[in-house]
Amino acid sequence: MEKNILLSIRPHYVREIISGDKVFEFRKKFPNLKNSNISSKIFIYCSKPVMAIVGSFIVKHHYHSDFTTLMNDINATDEYSNRISKYLTDKSSCHALEISSLIIYENKISLKELRDEFNGFSPGQSYRYLDPSIIKKIKNINSGVI
Repeated sequence: MEKNILLSIRPHYVREIISGDKVFEFRKKFPNLKNSNISSKIFIYCSKPVMAIVGSFIVKHHYHSDFTTLMNDINATDEYSNRISKYLTDKSSCHALEISSLIIYENKISLKELRDEFNGFSPGQSYRYLDPSIIKKIKNINSGVI
């Protein structure tokens, strides 16, 4: 069975993704998407104060390398590289997910609703695998769009 990933992203960065200003999501740790049982569709959990699953995107390309190579691969400006450098403190293993096919859901699922319906649900600080029953719920309340 294919695994789907839920990424926790701060509201400020979710807004940048929606506006198109942010085209890469950076992570210190991330699973290998070349693994045949991990989907390239990523679900977005917008953290406090929103606290809801708000959308999804497809990873067009997953970059994984040391910091300098990663910044060269994505054609980062010096300014952008300096900004990202503050987040990616371990410069030997860095991930960049190129965002494509973004969908923002009309009907979001709040953390309260997730916890009420899916006992013990926690979005995780960075990423977690998403239970297929949650994906089914997202699809059902959004007219099949995920």
